[in-house]
Order: sequence, then C-alpha cells, then structure tokens
Amino acid sequence: YGPGAEEQDLLKRYKISFGQVYMSSPNFPEADRETHLLWPADARIRNLTYGCNLYTDVTVRVVQLDERGNETEQQKEWDYEQEHLGRMPLMILSRFCVLAKASGRELMEQNECIYDQGGYFIINGSEKVIIAQERMSNNDVYCFRRKQPHKYSWVCETRSNQVKGSRATSTMYLQIYAPGKQKANCINANIAHIREEIPVVVVFRALGFVTDKDILSHIVYDLRDEEMLNRFRASLEEAEVIKERNLALDFIGKRGSIENAGRAKRIQYAKLILQKEMLPHVGTEENIETRKAFFLGYTVHKMLMCSLGRAEEDDRDHYGKKRLDLAGVLIRGLFHQLFLRLCKDVRRYIRSCLNEAKNFNITQAIKSRIITDGLKYSLATGNWGDRLTATRAGVSQVLNRLTYAASLSHLRRLNTPLGREGKQAKPRQLHNSHWGMVCPAETPEGHAVGLVKNLALMAYISKESPNIPILEVLTEYGTEGLNETLPSEI
Repeated sequence: YGPGAEEQDLLKRYKISFGQVYMSSPNFPEADRETHLLWPADARIRNLTYGCNLYTDVTVRVVQLDERGNETEQQKEWDYEQEHLGRMPLMILSRFCVLAKASGRELMEQNECIYDQGGYFIINGSEKVIIAQERMSNNDVYCFRRKQPHKYSWVCETRSNQVKGSRATSTMYLQIYAPGKQKANCINANIAHIREEIPVVVVFRALGFVTDKDILSHIVYDLRDEEMLNRFRASLEEAEVIKERNLALDFIGKRGSIENAGRAKRIQYAKLILQKEMLPHVGTEENIETRKAFFLGYTVHKMLMCSLGRAEEDDRDHYGKKRLDLAGVLIRGLFHQLFLRLCKDVRRYIRSCLNEAKNFNITQAIKSRIITDGLKYSLATGNWGDRLTATRAGVSQVLNRLTYAASLSHLRRLNTPLGREGKQAKPRQLHNSHWGMVCPAETPEGHAVGLVKNLALMAYISKESPNIPILEVLTEYGTEGLNETLPSEI
C-alpha cells in the first residue's frame, strides 16, 4: 500500500491475521455494566438471548515491498489480545452450557426440568429449534436418464466438495446427446466458471492426455469391448481438430469468464480452472491431473454403462445417498458468511484510515455487531443466510411445548428443501432405505406430506470424519498412488 505518488518507493503491505479464539461462559451485561452469569431460565423470563462472547487474538504486520510487489522485510508487528468478535447463541445442554454438568437437584433449583433433553436455543426469550436439512451427498457420481424428447439421453452429475475448508460445492455435469440428434452419442462436460459445454475429450487433452489410446484406457477398461468403443467414437471424432494440450487449454480459456486476454493468459486461466474448480475433492494442488483424469474416466465409464443398458440409473431418493445438515453445520456455514463480511468491513476501515494518513484502532475496526446480529436474526426469523440474501426459510422454528412427546418429536424433525407446490410423488413416498432411519408414520398431512419427516426412535446421526487418517494408513501399508499408476495396471 502506498498512498501519494512521492512515496511510491516506500510501498507497504498491511497483514491482519486472526489467531486463537476464546469463548466466555454464558453471560449478560447488566445496566450497571457488570457482566453476570446467565441461566437459561433467566433468559426465558427476561426475554434475553442465551449466549456467550467470542474473543480472538489479532496480529497486525507491516511488510516493506520492492518495485515488483515482492516482500523484502518486516517493519513492524502489533499483537492485540482477546478482541471482541461477537456473541454466539449457545445450545441448551451442550458442552459449554451451564446446565451440562448440573445435577438433578441443581436443575430444580434453577427452575429447569430434569427430563428436558436440550438441543435448542433461547433467542430473545423464545425457544428455537434448528430443523435438520436433508441434501444429496457430495463427491458421488449420479447418472440420470433424461425424459424424451430431449437433446440429451443421459446426464451425469458430481457435486464436488473438499472435506476441509468452507468452499462452496462445485458441480460438474456430463451429458450424452440422444441418438438421432445432430451430435448423437457425443459426450460434453459443463465445468464451473466456463460458459459453454466442452467436449469431454478436449478436457482429457487439457489435463495432458493427448493420444486417443491414453484417453480410451481411462474410460474403456477392456479395450476389446467393441460396443463401448463404438459408443465413444462420436466423442473422439468431435474433438478431432484439437490434438495438443495447449490448443485444448486455449479452447477452454476462450469460453471462460476472462475477457480480452492474450493466448498465454487464457491457457493459464484454463489450467487454474481445471486445478482449482474442476473436481476439487480429488485435489487442488499442482500436478493433480493424473488423479483427475482417472476420476473423470470413471464418470464417463459409468455414463456409457448406463447408456448401453448395462447399469441402472441412480435412485435419487435412496437414503444412502442423503446427508443431514444439523445445527452445527448450518451455524458454521452462517458464521463463515458473517465472518467474511466482518473481514471486508475491517479491510474497508483500515484502507480509509491509511488514505487519510490516520492511525487505525483494531478494536474499532472489528464491528462485533455483524456476527451478533447476523446469528440472532437467522435464529429468530428462520431465514437462513445474510439478511439481504437469505436463501432458506423455516430453518429455525419455535419449539413445540404442547406435550413432552411433541417437544422430543420437534427436536428430531427432518426437512427436505423441495418446493411444496411440486406435484412429484417420488420424494414424498416411503422408500425401502428409510427402514430403521425414518419413522414411517409421523409426517404432516397436506402439502408437506413426505417432505417433512422424523428420525426413527433409535436412529443416530454420525459425524463427518476426515479421510486423511485412512489415506495415511493405506500409504503406510504400501498402497500405490494413482499418480504412479498406469491405467493398464488397474
């Protein structure tokens, strides 16, 4: 950063990093400015939000830059301890709740029911429960038949999401043109951030697999299978013109969101898209093309198997392909959105201070109201997301206290986010795979029938677990990586 032309030789970069996060016990600031411990019963009676304060350590570094913008030396560093980040609503009977370790006698002394299961929040004195949201699982390959007449006969989709991090899901679609159409049996791919569909053979060539034999060995596992080879021939003929990797990358780059760029820039842009945006769950590091080619080949192989009638289409209502987002995942996503907004706000404040040559105050820069109000608004109204761009309604609801059984039922409710006015019967019907997981009887009458379900009495939802320990064990026992494996060896 270097405001003023005369100081261009003193370019500086300001780096702000958030460190350790701290959490207080549930409390509330009283009128006398003293902070007192808050009990859930007090929050209900006084119409307060039962929550705790979040604090974080902040480090500000100033780094000197040279003419090319490279960092040369660090000039200054300031550490700020326990800066207030916002208030976080706390789930009743969660690990940090004051009732978590209380005995039956202590619960009665605090006017709490000893049979209360917890699992809900208290927002402005009202008990709110977050309804579990059903979704399709990520990183699986789904093949669906298109209802004719349609230009495609089959569509294959992969919702790709990294296990680590909070990046949005990147979906890749493959389509095979219906027989009798202009491009009969040609397979095209839709990649994120690329405006037009790309022939799948061009994608393989952009990944570095140029010869027809290399491409076929990733897709057709038995090269004596003439029926599958003939079905894929149209795709090879469609990409006949593009025979080199750079031509394929340029072909993809021209159809991207980058405008008025030279050939070298377009090639670099296409490489970045294939590395970062296409199938990110396989990997986003460099030299990942081999693994991505194997996965893409598997996807095309599955599609060809379905197209030839050797494999059935996927059942999108099978419960094994579904995942449930509970309160933790939903609040994490919401917190991520609000934290990004807070970071943008901090950047804007510091930039304005530097433009006016003023010293900035990090406590003033971090507006704790962004996270506090954002979380409270979504839990109070049920509109999940940013106040202006809330995408889902009815995610949080007022806990039903009509009877004890009604409360337990409400805490174990599941919602399928489909349009209620849709007349499709399949998602509403009881499926064989619901056995032991979903109650076959408890569902509302009317427009939400079958879309709002309840967990079975003994059903338990497992947490997502990282795959890194499994990969480490496999590597230790001598499993060969796909990077060093030839398709013919598989």
